[in-house]
Order: sequence, then C-alpha cells, then structure tokens
Amino acid sequence: MNISFRAPLTSHWQHIHADWWQDDQGNDIHRVEIDDEALYHCHFAGSPLPWNAVATSLDEAMAVFDTGSVELHEPIQEPTPERSPRNRRR
Repeated sequence: MNISFRAPLTSHWQHIHADWWQDDQGNDIHRVEIDDEALYHCHFAGSPLPWNAVATSLDEAMAVFDTGSVELHEPIQEPTPERSPRNRRR
C-alpha cells in the first residue's frame, strides 16, 4: 500500500482548479503530466515568460516563490536589421 501525504497549502496559496494554484501576488503554479511524471510549472506574476521554473513537487514549487530563489531575466532580444552591428553607420 502506497500512502502519500501532501503538505497543506500555506495561507497565501489558493487552489483555483484541479491543476492550478495561485498566490495573493498573482504567481501561478500549473501541474502538468508528461510521460506519467508530474511537473509543476512556476510562473511569476508579470513575467513575459510562459514559466520561470519547473519543480517536481508542489512543495518545491511553492518554495520557489517563498524563497525568491529564481532570478528573473528580461528576454533576450534578437538584433533587428536596424540594430545589427553590420548596419550601423560609422
């Protein structure tokens, strides 16, 4: 018999839907099953990225936000023809 205990949600997390949690800051956690493995995609509120971190448990995903252990980076912009060093005037 396999019994699994899940830690209770901390007070600032809300279980919105079957596989979706959101905290009071607008951060999201989405549970995704890939090849029978559960992964938790973490999305920081206001980030332009689809997700900022991936965790293997709900507790680990919540810890990403609680500790602020992931640095946010602006997306890298590819040079456009106007910005390309080759096209700059000398």
